[in-house]
Amino acid sequence: MQESKIIKLSLLTALFLANLEAKELSEDVNLQKVIVSASGFEQEADSNLRNVISIEGKDLQNKGYTSLEQALERVAGINFVNFGLGRNIDLRGQGNKSNIAVKVMIDGRSINVLDNSHGVTPLQSVNLDNIERIEIVPGGGSVLYGNGTRGGAINIITKKQKEDALAFSVSGGGFDGGHLGGNFGLSGAKKIDENLAFSFDLQGFNKDGFQEGYNQKGYNINTKSYIDLSEDSDLTFTYNYFRTLNTSSGYLTKEQAQNNPSQKGNSENITQINRPEIALNYHHYFNDFYEFSLETFWQNQKIHYLKDVSTMTSRGMSVPVYQSGSGFEDILMGVNFKNKLNYANNSYFIFGYEFANHDAKRRSIIHYDVNVPMPPPNGFSMSHTMTTLMDMDKQSHSFFMLDSHEFNDFFTLSGGTRYEYSLYDTSRNYNSNMIMMGRPTNTKEFFNTDDTSHNLAFEITPNFTYSNTGKIYAKYERGFISPSPSQLVNKDQASQKYQSANLDPEVFDTFELGIDDFWWDFYGFNLSVFYTLSKDEISYLGNPHSTQGAFWKYYNIDETRRFGVELNLSQFFLNDALILKESLSYLDAKISKGINDGLKIPYVSKIKATAGVEYAFTNNFSSFVDLTYFSRAKDGGSIDEKTGKMSKNAWIKDYFLTDVGVNYHYKKLQVLAGIRNLFDKKYYTYQDSINDQYLVGNGRNYYVEFKYAF
Repeated sequence: MQESKIIKLSLLTALFLANLEAKELSEDVNLQKVIVSASGFEQEADSNLRNVISIEGKDLQNKGYTSLEQALERVAGINFVNFGLGRNIDLRGQGNKSNIAVKVMIDGRSINVLDNSHGVTPLQSVNLDNIERIEIVPGGGSVLYGNGTRGGAINIITKKQKEDALAFSVSGGGFDGGHLGGNFGLSGAKKIDENLAFSFDLQGFNKDGFQEGYNQKGYNINTKSYIDLSEDSDLTFTYNYFRTLNTSSGYLTKEQAQNNPSQKGNSENITQINRPEIALNYHHYFNDFYEFSLETFWQNQKIHYLKDVSTMTSRGMSVPVYQSGSGFEDILMGVNFKNKLNYANNSYFIFGYEFANHDAKRRSIIHYDVNVPMPPPNGFSMSHTMTTLMDMDKQSHSFFMLDSHEFNDFFTLSGGTRYEYSLYDTSRNYNSNMIMMGRPTNTKEFFNTDDTSHNLAFEITPNFTYSNTGKIYAKYERGFISPSPSQLVNKDQASQKYQSANLDPEVFDTFELGIDDFWWDFYGFNLSVFYTLSKDEISYLGNPHSTQGAFWKYYNIDETRRFGVELNLSQFFLNDALILKESLSYLDAKISKGINDGLKIPYVSKIKATAGVEYAFTNNFSSFVDLTYFSRAKDGGSIDEKTGKMSKNAWIKDYFLTDVGVNYHYKKLQVLAGIRNLFDKKYYTYQDSINDQYLVGNGRNYYVEFKYAF
């Protein structure tokens, strides 16, 4: 605890001193305007009406990151939450609902999966070398992006390369104890003629993890074809394919994690993931007044478990949660039609229609044997195999419009609304084969339910421009999180029958104040204060793996509230040779109504702070130091299976990460090298204190990368 307090005080002091230094120094800096697409169409950042964090892809690539998760973990305001099957991005304290309350998109296309209880957003399928920039809209986006944006929206913009180019890269890395790995990348583009071009980005990887028994191998293919149909219209065809084979050794006990965090876990898990994606986008620019885009896309992710995923043991009984043959499939196809009318100077009206057909399939196979070798009548033997097949479909139709009107140089008003109509179709097919004391029994059950959902979102944002560089805005937004198909089905423990769950969508109201400015040509900052109140929170209780009979219940009961402050600072000195960046996020996330009134939302850190220094010694040689601090958070603890009362939540300890690196250019060659988690701090990426299961974050590790552009 004492060390934690010292770390907090040190980082806050660094932020304060950086502010003092910034007020004493001043240099002229020529800054390029950042292009963002928070409105659905690209526009300059200074005309956008809320605080948007924009990260250039080259800034990520110049720090040697090998995954999107690794890169975003160092970004202001972003946390990662693991509640069982993998880590999801969290914004503004969504906790174990981060996978359905933070929308992640690639070029405006959502990649969130439909299965809420088992879904992990496929961040590992994103190729960092193919990123042009990442736009982060904290706490907003319901009008333009629809369902599931209470925490915010993240849009990953991929590269568009139409001129002849060819480059390759090779990188390697490892940990203190070995566990080596590497990546190989090849990218290029070919301009065939004035109207046709093609680009590609290939990446292969094979890398071990910090924990013994972890390995990830696979490849990524990204291609684009560009067709200019005329001076005012163009067509882009995108094809991406991702394939990986992940091997891990499972959870550690707390004692194991403390004594030797890199040791092998208690089981060997092998998972194969395949994810193809196709998109076709047509954009037409009529004139300065009107433009539109029409996009259709299809994506399919398949997850196959080639070995048992995890095992629960008790008194001679081994119960794998998922066995070989189990798996998930997520299929999303959609059409997006957006129009933009630039009807006056710095004023525009956006409207459109979106269609999405989202289908998820789940195949769960659980088998366990119990054998108590005692003389009759005390001897007992049982073999039990349970197979569950699920098909979950959600079809959505959305209409939206957003108007931004500049009344004068001082005042701009933005507002809009969205209507979404969804149809659900969910089926479960359950088959149980049990042999108890030599007597076979078989149970089969089929259940199908359908439902509809009507949802409305709207927002209004007045914006006041008080200087050439500064703006203040106030935003009110009402949004929604509609139920996922799996939440529409309950199972009664007594009858062991499936039942329909009559659920309302979660509705949230967000109030936000923000300021953004750039002082003295070198000092930038933005500050946001927000309050979000969510009603009709969907709660869950039960035990789907109970040996006395699986049961669960989804129901509307709780209310949550989230209050927070987000501060981002930057200073540019010596003609951009020296850049300082700091951020501080404070978040108080609690359950405010229901049986768990007053308890903290699990997995949510109250404080995240970052500080970074980038210094260019010469035009060819630069270095950086990044500091990131996460305060402690509550884990999931235990939940009473009958009442839903949360209890015994243990603390997930806080941690502090330090990264250092250098970047060297020589003509067309670039060399990167660095150390992550310099001080080898121990921290957990997953914690279940009730079942004594832990996953440990990466210890100190090293990287080196070579890039060459022809």
